[in-house]
Amino acid sequence: MNIEFHYYITKYLALEAGFEREEAEIIAYSSQFVDDNFAIVKTITPAGKIYENAVTQTFDITKPEKNYIRRYILFHYVPGDPTSAKVQRKDGKMHLLMTTADGNYAQEIFYHTTRNNNLYILGMVSHMLADTFSHQNFIGTWDDMNSMSIVWEKSKPNIGHAEAGLKPDIPNLIWIDPRLIADNTEVNNKERVLFAARKLYSNYIMTTSSENNWASVKKNIAGILSQTITEAELHLVAEQQAERIEKYKKLLREFGAEEDYHPEKWFNDAILEEVKKEQWNLKDLSTKEFHFRDNYQKSNWYNFQEAAKQYLKNAEIILRPLLSSLEMKEW
Repeated sequence: MNIEFHYYITKYLALEAGFEREEAEIIAYSSQFVDDNFAIVKTITPAGKIYENAVTQTFDITKPEKNYIRRYILFHYVPGDPTSAKVQRKDGKMHLLMTTADGNYAQEIFYHTTRNNNLYILGMVSHMLADTFSHQNFIGTWDDMNSMSIVWEKSKPNIGHAEAGLKPDIPNLIWIDPRLIADNTEVNNKERVLFAARKLYSNYIMTTSSENNWASVKKNIAGILSQTITEAELHLVAEQQAERIEKYKKLLREFGAEEDYHPEKWFNDAILEEVKKEQWNLKDLSTKEFHFRDNYQKSNWYNFQEAAKQYLKNAEIILRPLLSSLEMKEW
């Protein structure tokens, strides 16, 4: 999934599920910030100590890095059921780390890590769960099963959907996955988005005890995603997404909620310096020194980082029985 789901749809779902505006903002911002929190930032506390933040993604998702395997698997490619009919391939291969939609590990991570009602973690697991739908049939480690080549002898190992590019994350795209059997080869991302939205909404109303209004919620999201495209129409992606985001903003306005996402906002609220939006890149962030405000421990950015560290520990414990059976050098 991309920002369209991780921020806008997630926020809409949270609001419809009964979360307050401020709560929905933390959930949705945390969900999207998982993808934008890609740099180790040198930040000095008022006591003069260097704070170590958690990294949750790579700067360029089409160019993954081996030393981030742990983050990929725990945040973006949680293993599911390798025997699922949805992941049956032409070559008959299976993999214990294969991502499948809403798998048992993803469900356990979601429910276990949200027991303490931490909204930052709720946003992170919302991201994790949504990605199991869009990233199904991919593996969060270096493996030739991720290759999109149909000539198996020429398949090259890669991480996740790097070779497939952004196709799995475009909400209205219908595309072909040549690795899968005939019944699975056509992938309808709109259907995946709606399945993911339904699951997330169901989880949210379990937390808020709100009335189930899924039929109306689905109608609104499906209406915005009504115009699907094929791989031959990828040139329309940016324009169409911009139009859809304006429609999501209209839904958010009905709740009086914040409409825009700025990846630098939380960090700026926590530090004395100011980072411009155009500076929110790996070079500008990782090569400079920043200083926390006195009340930094109350900031959203700091609390997100602390929550991410806790999430990584908890998620790894849940996956330990599976991971212990494998030899992963890059872990």
